[in-house]
Amino acid sequence: MRRACLLALVAVLCLAQRARDDYRAAYTAWRKTDPNLERDASAGGAAIAQRADRMAAEAAKSAAARKAFLEGTIADQSQQTAWLENSGPGPEPAATNTKSDSQFVATESARVARTIETFSSDPDKGIQQLRQALARERTALEALGLAVADRQKSADGADLATAFIAQSRTRALEQSRAMLEGLKDASAQTAREAEAWAEYYRKLGEGVQGAATPITQVPPGVPPATLSNPAPAPPTVTPVPLARYIGAWTYPQTNAMYHGAQPEFIDVLVHEDNGRVTGTVFGRFKLPAGSTGDPVLRFDFAGDLQPTRNQVFNLLTSDGAKGTIELIPGPAFNLLEVNFQTEPKPGKIRQADVVLVKK
Repeated sequence: MRRACLLALVAVLCLAQRARDDYRAAYTAWRKTDPNLERDASAGGAAIAQRADRMAAEAAKSAAARKAFLEGTIADQSQQTAWLENSGPGPEPAATNTKSDSQFVATESARVARTIETFSSDPDKGIQQLRQALARERTALEALGLAVADRQKSADGADLATAFIAQSRTRALEQSRAMLEGLKDASAQTAREAEAWAEYYRKLGEGVQGAATPITQVPPGVPPATLSNPAPAPPTVTPVPLARYIGAWTYPQTNAMYHGAQPEFIDVLVHEDNGRVTGTVFGRFKLPAGSTGDPVLRFDFAGDLQPTRNQVFNLLTSDGAKGTIELIPGPAFNLLEVNFQTEPKPGKIRQADVVLVKK
């Protein structure tokens, strides 16, 4: 039965390898399709909308390939988790058990090492987080392998070695389950990111053509429109395309610009729906030597767009601090200045001004 399990595992690995190659090829094709789109969009032109449509199609292909890759890895990880859940020591002789376990641990360790190497140069942040989880899994498998080897060598201490194997198996199972949940979350996030990129390219094309979604405001004293008297309210809209605000933004690792607290990384995600903006910020900052403060900052923000270049919204941090965030379109189409400040909280970052680039 275990031999059949190993053969099935090899088949799954082959499928995952092919899906990984498809994902990497699709991702590369997307990023190379039109690298100057955002820069050229600042000059306008009807062709931008068509180029944005092509980029949207390539982004969709990349997301589909990434999802297929993650689903293959999920199938692989599910088999490992099932084995760890159901393969406790049985009534077989110790030598038979440890030989089978050693084969499985060696196979799994090799798989994890190959997958870690695959992820080593992948720029996708979600994939890099999975690589870190795989590293923890590899450590757990190494501990399990040592325990199996000890059991094989220690015939006189079989009871003690069996208990140690059980403990190591439990730790490996915890890591395997965590890895499986992380993969499932990444798969779900891929679908959400695909929607965000589709919306971004749609807004980019609309913004260049002057078709950005207007914000409707009713001046004081004007009664609401009725079905019998549909008096339209005068529309107002941001003076620059909405694509200058919405989308996924990140802190560059080279030629970075900041004022105040120095970031290690910052990721900002901005959505817009009918003139209403919602967003999230997650970052880590460098603290002075010897500081015991918290370098991590998370907060959400929301508010209505205004007919001004700089947009200011209220924010609320994960630990309850209130404040404001200002989004300022940068000198290039793919740059956004983010300036935020919060009420004081002991040991927490409360102010920073950074320039981010669009992902």
